[in-house]
Amino acid sequence: MSDAGSLVELELRDSVAYITLNSPPLNILSAAMMGGICDAAEKIAADDTLCAVAFRANGKAFSAGADVEEHKPEQAAIMIEAFSRMFTLLGRLEIPIVMAVDGAALGGGFELTMMADVLLASERSKFGQPEIRIGFFAPLGVAYLPQLVGPQRAMEITCGGRAYSAEQMKEFGFVSYVVGHEDLEERLEKTLKDFRAASPLVMRLNVRTLRRVMGLPMEEARKEAEKVFLDELMVTEDVQEGIASFYEKRKPEWKNR
Repeated sequence: MSDAGSLVELELRDSVAYITLNSPPLNILSAAMMGGICDAAEKIAADDTLCAVAFRANGKAFSAGADVEEHKPEQAAIMIEAFSRMFTLLGRLEIPIVMAVDGAALGGGFELTMMADVLLASERSKFGQPEIRIGFFAPLGVAYLPQLVGPQRAMEITCGGRAYSAEQMKEFGFVSYVVGHEDLEERLEKTLKDFRAASPLVMRLNVRTLRRVMGLPMEEARKEAEKVFLDELMVTEDVQEGIASFYEKRKPEWKNR
């Protein structure tokens, strides 16, 4: 399916949901665009045949940030509600989120990339939280960046307001891979091909369990993962299909149950 001509396009293809930001050239994260992302996330959450989400953008920027007009005190609560709903719905998805960033991901656009499980960036991309320079701070950046890049880097990024290259963000552990602009789509599809090889059901179990045990002490995390493995995974038909396909040296035909 495709929702063409809107601020956010959604296409479901070969067990992957493609979300494309479609407000070139800068893809400003207005409340309307965030509403479009929320609508897409709800459709994705309701489709248990999907194994990954891919974010892309049309234009010269992935997203240059939120609409400054919507940051005015009388509108701030509405803007924060839109941000909060978007991040909540993306965070609830039980399949990996892959983002392909080409160009600027600044302010709210940078915060959006913090929801990626795998972040691909072209060599011309840049990331940053410039809000501090015009009298704001970035709520998600303050909340999430310490976990993603460490407290010292988070302090530097959110307080300094400057932009960082894709290579610098890779050094910080934020970006997964840096590729040439012309190679970004190919790298995205290569990553998605790996995810497509999995049973959608097992993928959801894997992601759900990983998130559930994240931050737990290692022994507690192991016991929880083992419980899911035995009680939820081993009773699925896809486990039997995976074993059979291995011995029969063929591609598995997942039943998603």
